[in-house]
Amino acid sequence: MDAVSEDGASERAELHFLAALTEELMRHLMDAGVLSRQQLQAIENAVAERTGGIPRAW
Repeated sequence: MDAVSEDGASERAELHFLAALTEELMRHLMDAGVLSRQQLQAIENAVAERTGGIPRAW
């Protein structure tokens, strides 16, 4: 039972890391002028639709 609990915590930590990494990359792309705020919002909206989440505002 503990192994399952540890696996779940490890997976959650990895997901949080990937989400934070993705957000930082998107923010740098916006700051560098590679993507506009509107383009980032379109990406956010598409991901939220695919995952069933609520899109964050860019």
